[in-house]
Amino acid sequence: NVNKKNFFKQYLKRSIITTTSLEKPVFITTPIFYVNAVPHIGHLYSAVMADSLKRYYELNDKRVILSTGTDEHGLKIQQAAAKVNQSPQEFCDNVSKRFRELFDIANISYTTFIRTTEQKHKDAVKFFWEQLVNNGYIYKGIHEGWYSVSDEAFYNASQVQISNLDEKIANVSESGQLVEWTEEVNFKFRLSKCKDELLRWLDENPNVITPLNRFNEVKAFINGDLADISVSRPQSRLYWGISVPEDSNQTIYVWLDALINYLTITGYPWPSQENIANNHSMSGWPADVHIVGKDIIRFHAVYWPAFLMAAKLPLPKKIFAHSHWMMNKHKMSKSRGNVVDPFTVMKEFGVDTIRYYLMRDGGISDDG
Repeated sequence: NVNKKNFFKQYLKRSIITTTSLEKPVFITTPIFYVNAVPHIGHLYSAVMADSLKRYYELNDKRVILSTGTDEHGLKIQQAAAKVNQSPQEFCDNVSKRFRELFDIANISYTTFIRTTEQKHKDAVKFFWEQLVNNGYIYKGIHEGWYSVSDEAFYNASQVQISNLDEKIANVSESGQLVEWTEEVNFKFRLSKCKDELLRWLDENPNVITPLNRFNEVKAFINGDLADISVSRPQSRLYWGISVPEDSNQTIYVWLDALINYLTITGYPWPSQENIANNHSMSGWPADVHIVGKDIIRFHAVYWPAFLMAAKLPLPKKIFAHSHWMMNKHKMSKSRGNVVDPFTVMKEFGVDTIRYYLMRDGGISDDG
Protein backbone atom coordinates (compact mmCIF):
# COMPACT_ATOMS: atom_id res chain seq x y z
CA ASN A 1 0.00 0.00 0.00
CA VAL A 2 2.87 2.37 0.80
CA ASN A 3 4.45 1.63 -2.60
CA LYS A 4 1.12 2.28 -4.36
CA LYS A 5 0.75 5.64 -2.58
CA ASN A 6 4.27 6.67 -3.58
CA PHE A 7 3.61 5.62 -7.19
CA PHE A 8 0.47 7.75 -7.46
CA LYS A 9 2.19 10.71 -5.79
CA GLN A 10 4.98 10.53 -8.38
CA TYR A 11 2.44 10.12 -11.22
CA LEU A 12 0.46 13.17 -10.10
CA LYS A 13 3.65 15.18 -9.78
CA ARG A 14 4.69 14.28 -13.34
CA SER A 15 1.19 15.12 -14.64
CA ILE A 16 1.31 18.58 -13.02
CA ILE A 17 4.72 19.30 -14.53
CA THR A 18 3.53 18.19 -17.98
CA THR A 19 0.41 20.32 -17.76
CA THR A 20 2.44 23.47 -17.20
CA SER A 21 5.01 22.69 -19.90
CA LEU A 22 5.21 24.53 -23.22
CA GLU A 23 4.66 21.39 -25.27
CA LYS A 24 1.69 21.51 -27.65
CA PRO A 25 -1.24 19.62 -26.10
CA VAL A 26 -2.62 16.59 -27.90
CA PHE A 27 -5.90 17.68 -29.50
CA ILE A 28 -8.55 14.96 -30.01
CA THR A 29 -12.04 15.63 -31.34
CA THR A 30 -15.31 13.78 -31.69
CA PRO A 31 -17.70 14.96 -34.37
CA ILE A 32 -20.14 17.53 -33.11
CA PHE A 33 -23.45 15.69 -33.04
CA TYR A 34 -26.48 16.84 -34.99
CA VAL A 35 -29.37 17.69 -32.66
CA ASN A 36 -32.28 16.77 -34.91
CA ALA A 37 -32.88 13.79 -32.58
CA VAL A 38 -31.78 12.46 -29.19
CA PRO A 39 -28.48 10.49 -28.96
CA HIS A 40 -28.18 6.78 -29.73
CA ILE A 41 -25.47 4.18 -29.14
CA GLY A 42 -23.51 5.18 -32.26
CA HIS A 43 -22.96 8.65 -30.85
CA LEU A 44 -21.70 7.15 -27.60
CA TYR A 45 -19.32 4.89 -29.56
CA SER A 46 -17.53 7.89 -31.13
CA ALA A 47 -17.26 9.57 -27.74
CA VAL A 48 -15.96 6.48 -25.89
CA MET A 49 -13.35 5.91 -28.60
CA ALA A 50 -12.12 9.50 -28.30
CA ASP A 51 -12.16 9.34 -24.50
CA SER A 52 -10.19 6.08 -24.45
CA LEU A 53 -7.56 7.66 -26.68
CA LYS A 54 -7.40 10.71 -24.43
CA ARG A 55 -6.84 8.54 -21.35
CA TYR A 56 -4.10 6.62 -23.16
CA TYR A 57 -2.20 9.83 -23.88
CA GLU A 58 -2.67 11.05 -20.32
CA LEU A 59 -1.18 7.81 -18.99
CA ASN A 60 1.83 8.72 -21.10
CA ASP A 61 2.17 12.10 -19.40
CA LYS A 62 0.62 14.14 -22.20
CA ARG A 63 -1.62 17.16 -21.81
CA VAL A 64 -4.78 16.49 -23.81
CA ILE A 65 -7.67 18.53 -25.16
CA LEU A 66 -10.79 16.47 -25.90
CA SER A 67 -13.60 18.33 -27.58
CA THR A 68 -17.15 17.29 -28.30
CA GLY A 69 -20.44 19.12 -28.66
CA THR A 70 -23.50 19.68 -30.80
CA ASP A 71 -24.13 20.89 -34.34
CA GLU A 72 -27.22 23.08 -34.13
CA HIS A 73 -27.87 24.77 -37.47
CA GLY A 74 -29.42 23.61 -40.72
CA LEU A 75 -32.66 22.89 -42.51
CA LYS A 76 -33.19 19.54 -40.79
CA ILE A 77 -33.22 21.19 -37.36
CA GLN A 78 -35.41 24.02 -38.62
CA GLN A 79 -37.95 21.41 -39.78
CA ALA A 80 -37.65 19.19 -36.69
CA ALA A 81 -38.34 22.16 -34.39
CA ALA A 82 -41.40 23.14 -36.42
CA LYS A 83 -42.85 19.64 -36.10
CA VAL A 84 -42.92 19.90 -32.29
CA ASN A 85 -44.01 23.55 -32.24
CA GLN A 86 -40.77 24.82 -30.71
CA SER A 87 -38.40 27.57 -31.74
CA PRO A 88 -35.16 26.20 -33.24
CA GLN A 89 -33.19 27.55 -30.27
CA GLU A 90 -35.49 25.91 -27.72
CA PHE A 91 -35.34 22.65 -29.65
CA CYS A 92 -31.51 22.79 -29.77
CA ASP A 93 -31.26 23.59 -26.05
CA ASN A 94 -33.30 20.52 -25.12
CA VAL A 95 -31.50 18.02 -27.36
CA SER A 96 -28.00 19.40 -26.73
CA LYS A 97 -28.66 18.96 -23.01
CA ARG A 98 -29.34 15.25 -23.59
CA PHE A 99 -26.00 14.79 -25.35
CA ARG A 100 -24.14 16.46 -22.48
CA GLU A 101 -26.03 14.31 -19.96
CA LEU A 102 -25.12 11.16 -21.91
CA PHE A 103 -21.42 11.98 -21.98
CA ASP A 104 -21.40 12.90 -18.30
CA ILE A 105 -23.08 9.61 -17.33
CA ALA A 106 -20.67 7.69 -19.57
CA ASN A 107 -17.63 9.34 -17.92
CA ILE A 108 -16.46 11.01 -21.13
CA SER A 109 -13.69 13.27 -19.85
CA TYR A 110 -14.16 16.05 -22.39
CA THR A 111 -12.38 19.34 -21.79
CA THR A 112 -14.70 21.33 -24.06
CA PHE A 113 -18.35 20.94 -25.00
CA ILE A 114 -19.11 23.32 -27.85
CA ARG A 115 -22.43 24.38 -29.34
CA THR A 116 -22.53 26.02 -32.77
CA THR A 117 -25.19 28.47 -31.55
CA GLU A 118 -22.61 30.07 -29.22
CA GLN A 119 -21.59 33.60 -30.18
CA LYS A 120 -17.87 32.81 -30.11
CA HIS A 121 -18.45 30.16 -32.75
CA LYS A 122 -20.52 32.48 -34.94
CA ASP A 123 -17.68 35.02 -34.75
CA ALA A 124 -15.11 32.37 -35.73
CA VAL A 125 -17.21 31.22 -38.70
CA LYS A 126 -17.61 34.75 -40.04
CA PHE A 127 -13.89 35.44 -39.68
CA PHE A 128 -13.03 32.17 -41.45
CA TRP A 129 -15.48 33.02 -44.26
CA GLU A 130 -13.77 36.36 -44.75
CA GLN A 131 -10.40 34.60 -45.10
CA LEU A 132 -11.84 32.39 -47.85
CA VAL A 133 -13.22 35.47 -49.62
CA ASN A 134 -9.97 37.41 -49.29
CA ASN A 135 -7.99 34.46 -50.66
CA GLY A 136 -10.22 34.19 -53.73
CA TYR A 137 -12.01 30.91 -52.96
CA ILE A 138 -15.60 32.18 -52.74
CA TYR A 139 -17.75 33.34 -55.64
CA LYS A 140 -21.47 33.77 -56.30
CA GLY A 141 -23.19 31.55 -58.83
CA ILE A 142 -26.22 29.44 -59.72
CA HIS A 143 -26.29 25.98 -58.20
CA GLU A 144 -28.25 23.03 -59.54
CA GLY A 145 -28.14 19.61 -57.95
CA TRP A 146 -29.66 16.90 -55.78
CA TYR A 147 -29.99 17.97 -52.15
CA SER A 148 -30.59 15.69 -49.16
CA VAL A 149 -32.19 17.39 -46.17
CA SER A 150 -31.34 14.36 -44.01
CA ASP A 151 -27.62 14.51 -44.88
CA GLU A 152 -27.55 18.31 -45.33
CA ALA A 153 -25.52 17.66 -48.46
CA PHE A 154 -25.59 18.00 -52.25
CA TYR A 155 -24.98 14.93 -54.43
CA ASN A 156 -24.03 14.67 -58.10
CA ALA A 157 -25.91 12.58 -60.67
CA SER A 158 -23.58 9.57 -60.30
CA GLN A 159 -24.38 9.34 -56.57
CA VAL A 160 -28.16 9.08 -56.85
CA GLN A 161 -30.82 6.77 -58.25
CA ILE A 162 -33.61 8.72 -59.93
CA SER A 163 -37.08 7.46 -58.99
CA ASN A 164 -39.26 10.20 -60.47
CA LEU A 165 -37.68 12.53 -62.98
CA ASP A 166 -40.86 14.56 -63.57
CA GLU A 167 -41.13 15.44 -59.88
CA LYS A 168 -37.33 15.65 -59.60
CA ILE A 169 -37.07 13.12 -56.77
CA ALA A 170 -34.29 10.55 -56.27
CA ASN A 171 -32.43 8.59 -53.60
CA VAL A 172 -28.78 8.54 -52.57
CA SER A 173 -27.33 5.28 -53.94
CA GLU A 174 -25.31 4.45 -50.80
CA SER A 175 -27.70 5.43 -47.99
CA GLY A 176 -31.11 5.46 -49.68
CA GLN A 177 -31.84 8.94 -48.32
CA LEU A 178 -34.35 11.01 -50.28
CA VAL A 179 -32.95 13.87 -52.37
CA GLU A 180 -34.75 16.63 -54.27
CA TRP A 181 -33.61 18.61 -57.27
CA THR A 182 -32.62 22.13 -56.16
CA GLU A 183 -31.91 25.23 -58.22
CA GLU A 184 -30.81 28.39 -56.42
CA VAL A 185 -28.39 31.30 -56.37
CA ASN A 186 -25.76 30.95 -53.67
CA PHE A 187 -22.08 31.26 -52.87
CA LYS A 188 -19.72 28.54 -54.05
CA PHE A 189 -16.30 27.35 -52.90
CA ARG A 190 -13.53 26.64 -55.44
CA LEU A 191 -13.00 23.02 -54.40
CA SER A 192 -11.71 22.19 -57.88
CA LYS A 193 -8.82 24.58 -57.27
CA CYS A 194 -7.68 22.41 -54.33
CA LYS A 195 -7.52 19.08 -56.20
CA ASP A 196 -3.76 18.92 -56.83
CA GLU A 197 -2.91 20.11 -53.33
CA LEU A 198 -5.29 17.57 -51.76
CA LEU A 199 -3.73 14.71 -53.76
CA ARG A 200 -0.23 15.87 -52.82
CA TRP A 201 -1.29 15.96 -49.14
CA LEU A 202 -2.46 12.35 -49.34
CA ASP A 203 0.65 11.19 -51.21
CA GLU A 204 2.93 12.81 -48.65
CA ASN A 205 0.88 11.55 -45.67
CA PRO A 206 -0.26 7.98 -46.48
CA ASN A 207 -1.36 7.37 -42.89
CA VAL A 208 -3.33 10.58 -42.43
CA ILE A 209 -6.67 8.80 -42.99
CA THR A 210 -7.29 5.53 -41.14
CA PRO A 211 -8.29 2.78 -41.88
CA LEU A 212 -6.82 2.17 -45.34
CA ASN A 213 -10.16 1.53 -47.04
CA ARG A 214 -11.29 5.04 -46.08
CA PHE A 215 -8.00 6.51 -47.36
CA ASN A 216 -8.58 4.81 -50.70
CA GLU A 217 -12.19 5.99 -50.76
CA VAL A 218 -11.16 9.61 -50.21
CA LYS A 219 -8.38 9.46 -52.81
CA ALA A 220 -10.77 8.01 -55.40
CA PHE A 221 -13.28 10.77 -54.68
CA ILE A 222 -10.65 13.49 -55.13
CA ASN A 223 -9.35 11.84 -58.31
CA GLY A 224 -12.87 12.02 -59.75
CA ASP A 225 -14.72 15.09 -60.91
CA LEU A 226 -13.98 17.37 -57.98
CA ALA A 227 -16.48 20.13 -58.70
CA ASP A 228 -16.93 23.39 -56.81
CA ILE A 229 -19.45 23.13 -53.96
CA SER A 230 -22.23 25.31 -52.65
CA VAL A 231 -21.38 26.93 -49.30
CA SER A 232 -24.53 28.94 -48.67
CA ARG A 233 -28.32 28.61 -48.94
CA PRO A 234 -30.88 31.37 -49.52
CA GLN A 235 -32.38 32.72 -46.28
CA SER A 236 -35.80 32.16 -47.80
CA ARG A 237 -35.13 28.39 -47.61
CA LEU A 238 -32.82 28.26 -44.60
CA TYR A 239 -33.01 30.93 -41.92
CA TRP A 240 -31.65 28.83 -39.02
CA GLY A 241 -27.92 29.40 -39.40
CA ILE A 242 -25.18 32.01 -39.60
CA SER A 243 -25.69 34.76 -42.16
CA VAL A 244 -23.06 35.36 -44.85
CA PRO A 245 -21.18 38.49 -43.68
CA GLU A 246 -21.59 40.45 -46.93
CA ASP A 247 -25.05 39.14 -47.86
CA SER A 248 -27.73 38.75 -45.18
CA ASN A 249 -29.99 37.06 -47.74
CA GLN A 250 -27.71 34.00 -47.65
CA THR A 251 -27.02 31.53 -44.82
CA ILE A 252 -23.64 29.80 -44.51
CA TYR A 253 -23.78 26.09 -45.40
CA VAL A 254 -24.20 24.00 -42.27
CA TRP A 255 -21.16 21.80 -42.94
CA LEU A 256 -18.77 24.73 -43.36
CA ASP A 257 -20.24 26.19 -40.18
CA ALA A 258 -19.95 22.88 -38.29
CA LEU A 259 -16.38 21.98 -39.27
CA ILE A 260 -15.05 25.30 -38.01
CA ASN A 261 -16.01 24.22 -34.47
CA TYR A 262 -12.61 22.49 -34.28
CA LEU A 263 -10.97 25.89 -34.67
CA THR A 264 -13.39 27.70 -32.37
CA ILE A 265 -12.35 25.37 -29.54
CA THR A 266 -8.75 26.57 -29.87
CA GLY A 267 -9.71 30.24 -29.54
CA TYR A 268 -9.73 30.99 -33.27
CA PRO A 269 -9.31 33.59 -34.62
CA TRP A 270 -6.03 33.76 -32.76
CA PRO A 271 -4.77 37.16 -31.58
CA SER A 272 -2.34 37.79 -34.43
CA GLN A 273 -2.82 36.19 -37.81
CA GLU A 274 0.58 37.55 -38.87
CA ASN A 275 2.34 35.31 -36.36
CA ILE A 276 0.01 32.34 -36.73
CA ALA A 277 2.51 29.54 -36.11
CA ASN A 278 3.17 30.68 -32.55
CA ASN A 279 -0.43 31.51 -31.72
CA HIS A 280 -2.17 28.29 -32.68
CA SER A 281 0.30 25.72 -31.34
CA MET A 282 -0.30 26.30 -27.64
CA SER A 283 -4.06 26.24 -28.23
CA GLY A 284 -3.74 22.72 -29.62
CA TRP A 285 -4.08 23.33 -33.34
CA PRO A 286 -3.66 21.44 -35.57
CA ALA A 287 -5.89 18.63 -34.34
CA ASP A 288 -3.96 15.43 -33.69
CA VAL A 289 -6.94 13.12 -34.24
CA HIS A 290 -10.39 13.79 -35.68
CA ILE A 291 -12.58 10.80 -34.79
CA VAL A 292 -15.57 10.56 -37.15
CA GLY A 293 -18.09 8.07 -38.47
CA LYS A 294 -17.50 6.74 -41.98
CA ASP A 295 -20.62 8.50 -43.30
CA ILE A 296 -19.02 11.92 -42.78
CA ILE A 297 -15.54 11.08 -44.08
CA ARG A 298 -16.02 13.16 -47.25
CA PHE A 299 -16.71 16.30 -45.23
CA HIS A 300 -13.73 15.78 -42.91
CA ALA A 301 -11.16 14.38 -45.35
CA VAL A 302 -11.99 16.33 -48.53
CA TYR A 303 -13.93 19.51 -47.75
CA TRP A 304 -12.31 20.31 -44.39
CA PRO A 305 -8.67 20.04 -45.59
CA ALA A 306 -9.61 22.08 -48.66
CA PHE A 307 -11.20 24.80 -46.51
CA LEU A 308 -8.08 24.89 -44.33
CA MET A 309 -5.77 25.05 -47.34
CA ALA A 310 -7.81 27.95 -48.72
CA ALA A 311 -7.59 29.76 -45.36
CA LYS A 312 -3.83 29.01 -45.21
CA LEU A 313 -4.08 27.05 -41.96
CA PRO A 314 -2.32 23.83 -40.88
CA LEU A 315 -4.14 20.57 -41.62
CA PRO A 316 -5.16 17.90 -39.06
CA LYS A 317 -2.59 15.19 -38.42
CA LYS A 318 -4.96 12.21 -38.42
CA ILE A 319 -8.56 11.49 -39.46
CA PHE A 320 -9.86 8.25 -37.97
CA ALA A 321 -13.11 7.03 -39.50
CA HIS A 322 -14.90 4.20 -37.73
CA SER A 323 -17.76 2.13 -39.11
CA HIS A 324 -21.35 1.97 -37.91
CA TRP A 325 -23.33 -0.04 -35.42
CA MET A 326 -25.99 -1.92 -37.35
CA MET A 327 -29.43 -3.08 -36.30
CA ASN A 328 -31.49 -5.29 -38.62
CA LYS A 329 -28.84 -4.82 -41.32
CA HIS A 330 -29.24 -1.03 -41.34
CA LYS A 331 -27.32 1.82 -39.75
CA MET A 332 -29.09 2.89 -36.59
CA SER A 333 -31.23 5.96 -37.14
CA LYS A 334 -34.18 7.63 -35.47
CA SER A 335 -36.13 7.67 -38.74
CA ARG A 336 -35.84 3.87 -39.12
CA GLY A 337 -36.72 3.28 -35.48
CA ASN A 338 -33.84 0.85 -35.04
CA VAL A 339 -31.81 2.74 -32.43
CA VAL A 340 -30.43 1.50 -29.11
CA ASP A 341 -30.92 3.90 -26.21
CA PRO A 342 -27.49 4.34 -24.55
CA PHE A 343 -29.03 5.62 -21.30
CA THR A 344 -31.05 2.42 -20.93
CA VAL A 345 -28.22 -0.03 -21.61
CA MET A 346 -25.81 1.76 -19.27
CA LYS A 347 -28.42 1.71 -16.53
CA GLU A 348 -29.08 -2.00 -17.09
CA PHE A 349 -25.53 -3.29 -17.58
CA GLY A 350 -23.29 -0.59 -16.09
CA VAL A 351 -21.21 2.21 -17.57
CA ASP A 352 -17.88 0.39 -17.71
CA THR A 353 -19.52 -2.74 -19.15
CA ILE A 354 -20.95 -0.79 -22.08
CA ARG A 355 -17.74 1.20 -22.62
CA TYR A 356 -15.75 -2.03 -22.75
CA TYR A 357 -18.24 -3.71 -25.07
CA LEU A 358 -18.23 -0.78 -27.51
CA MET A 359 -14.43 -0.69 -27.67
CA ARG A 360 -14.11 -4.48 -27.99
CA ASP A 361 -16.81 -5.20 -30.56
CA GLY A 362 -17.20 -1.88 -32.40
CA GLY A 363 -16.53 -1.75 -36.11
CA ILE A 364 -13.50 0.01 -37.56
CA SER A 365 -13.12 -1.10 -41.17
CA ASP A 366 -16.40 -3.05 -41.11
CA ASP A 367 -19.73 -2.39 -39.43
CA GLY A 368 -20.41 -3.81 -36.00
